[in-house]
Amino acid sequence: MELADIADKDIWVSKFKRLTADLEDVARQKAVLAQNHKWRDIDNLPKPDKLVFETWNAIPDVYVNMKKYALGVLSIFGSTYVCEQVFSNMNFIKSKHRARLTDDSLRSCVKMKVTAYSPDVQTLCAEVQEQKSH
Repeated sequence: MELADIADKDIWVSKFKRLTADLEDVARQKAVLAQNHKWRDIDNLPKPDKLVFETWNAIPDVYVNMKKYALGVLSIFGSTYVCEQVFSNMNFIKSKHRARLTDDSLRSCVKMKVTAYSPDVQTLCAEVQEQKSH
């Protein structure tokens, strides 16, 4: 009943049409930036998953069952993707040429590979005390 009610309201239909247009626009922009090798600019584009979740979170709690179902389905794909991404990276890191990695080393390498953390090298270098010669 909630789905039929949402589909009947123009405001929600237009919101989902706008979401579709936004997702297509982000994909188009990403393709153009990749084609021009502007990798840093790709990171500044809106994240598609954020756009989707914001749209679903904007729906009032009157449609609680619909929201719960949609967010549950959306989280399945995200968690499966992340799991496959980590496993793929782990296989790449621990190849036949690097088979002697310990579990701790492998765990650290995988964390570095899948984390978006980027240290501020300039600040870190400025904070390090220079070693004085004897």
